[in-house]
Amino acid sequence: MNDTLCKYGTKKEISKIFSVPIKTIDKDIAEMRNLKNFNSFILRPSYKRVLISITGYEMFLQSKSSKLL
Repeated sequence: MNDTLCKYGTKKEISKIFSVPIKTIDKDIAEMRNLKNFNSFILRPSYKRVLISITGYEMFLQSKSSKLL
């Protein structure tokens, strides 16, 4: 898959891109779903499939990082 064309990724792909364990991705997804600014970055086309916006997840991590500073 061409990374420049990829807008959404699976948990496994997001885990590889950001070097984060899948369990952390699961926790972050739950947190993103509860936040009005970030819930639109999670797509759930079926019961088992979850797609996460790569730029949306990056924005979420930046937001979390700025709150810690």
